[in-house]
Amino acid sequence: MTTNEQQQMWRSAQSFVADPHIVEIFSRLEQKYKESWASSLPEDKNTRDDAYNMVRAVTAIRDELTALAAEPTVLQFNNRLKRAK
Repeated sequence: MTTNEQQQMWRSAQSFVADPHIVEIFSRLEQKYKESWASSLPEDKNTRDDAYNMVRAVTAIRDELTALAAEPTVLQFNNRLKRAK
């Protein structure tokens, strides 16, 4: 990936993470699956497992986008640390 492509990816991730509509979508999805789990019967293992896995998936996507959006800041910080040595 070229530097330009990488910078474009970072900008896209930053826009995506900061978009209030996207934040709301992630929140709704997470709430939907938590409610599914909470309203399921204890013996309904498939529903409970599916809801748990979906919450984990939503969280993983959100976390990865947040990390990608923060990557340029982390790289700048690390470069400053290297130069300070």
